[in-house]
Amino acid sequence: MFLNVTNRTSTAIKDLQVDGLNSQAIVTFKNGNTYVYGNVSKRAILNVMFNPDVSLGFWVNNNLVKSDRATVLNGDEFDYSKLYSTTTQLKNISEPKLPAFV
Repeated sequence: MFLNVTNRTSTAIKDLQVDGLNSQAIVTFKNGNTYVYGNVSKRAILNVMFNPDVSLGFWVNNNLVKSDRATVLNGDEFDYSKLYSTTTQLKNISEPKLPAFV
């Protein structure tokens, strides 16, 4: 299950989603290119999720783009059609309505 890394700004990264159980990450750059990486360090995923001081660009460069460990997944290893249908479905979900307390 992919989780969005939120509350960060970046000049290059539009969106970052991570899946710690499957050691995968999906990064969407501001130019529109999207890549899915496999064999991502679980420790690195936990670090970016729970450490708000980590720069997204720094994390993507060190743990995905320039990493000897992480690899870009191709169409045989990851179903990209699910990615785009899931992203579209997530945009259509309304915000949860929380109960009002007196």
